[in-house]
Amino acid sequence: MKTNNTSAFTPEFFLGIDVGKADLFCHILGPNDSTSSRFDNSDRGITELITWLEKTAALTEFTACLEQTGHYGIKISKALHEHQINSLFLVNPRQIKAFGEQKLRRNKSDTADAKLIARFLQSEHSELRPWEPRSIENEQITELSRYSESIVREVAKLKTRCESAREPAIQRSLKRRIKIGEKEIKDIRDRITKIIGSKDDLKEDHDLLLSIPGMGPITCQIMIAEFPELALFKSARELAAWAGLTPRHHASGNSGRNTTPITKIGSAHLRRALFMPAMTARVFNPLLKEFGDRLQQNGKKPKQIIIAIMRKLIHQAYGILKSREAFNPEKRGFQNPSKA
Repeated sequence: MKTNNTSAFTPEFFLGIDVGKADLFCHILGPNDSTSSRFDNSDRGITELITWLEKTAALTEFTACLEQTGHYGIKISKALHEHQINSLFLVNPRQIKAFGEQKLRRNKSDTADAKLIARFLQSEHSELRPWEPRSIENEQITELSRYSESIVREVAKLKTRCESAREPAIQRSLKRRIKIGEKEIKDIRDRITKIIGSKDDLKEDHDLLLSIPGMGPITCQIMIAEFPELALFKSARELAAWAGLTPRHHASGNSGRNTTPITKIGSAHLRRALFMPAMTARVFNPLLKEFGDRLQQNGKKPKQIIIAIMRKLIHQAYGILKSREAFNPEKRGFQNPSKA
């Protein structure tokens, strides 16, 4: 996946799309006027949308934006990319909401939402990262990984219920369901391993990530599933911010908080997957053990230390994937994680 080069392009037409399960509400902001329309979120509706755009201008003159709200927007995103729209952005809905609040938004409807997205795009497009579709293999890994995670949570609930159940028949039933769930998890993970092994670049990424002390095979799979294209990020700090693992500073006069929670913007799947590896890295990753000890001496609480180590694991992952070299504690850039 390559990054679009939009630096030399100044858009004239901004397309905002409010995506729903059945509908695509669209709004175009042009240099002279604006217009809105609605289309079905189907193959036929998307074809009609493309035709509608072409009546206004060539698709290469458009930049488009929609909220990153799940699988309902995948089809239209791929269609716009295939028709060579100049640039396309999938943004966190919180960004759109914050922009609406900044503009003292008063109306709420699907058409108004599409217009707000177009206005947001017109204002912020130079600060956004463009989207491009991932490979078929990456999409398969992501879908399988997230489904496996959902089964893991279901099995955990069943185990908790089994511990409290008194009726033998209920216990037998729960144990059967747990056994089935665990087999499904294994089958899905084996399928992901097979997909990764079928592509040299994915296998190399997996092996590089696995070289980091504290990282296990499942966490490496989840990282591959959740990481976007690293070319979109100029630094490891940007990637950590994307993952929602950077501190949220809040201070005003003398009313500053005593703690600095993380932003929690980005992939919750990735954050959940990094918690246990961070616990392991706290002990076995020589650089992060030293980093954790230093934080402990500075009075940080255990959970704060683990979250900080989660962030540093992202930094280390970024470093080895960019350099294409396995983890090496002697390599420059790894030696002082507090400055990474």
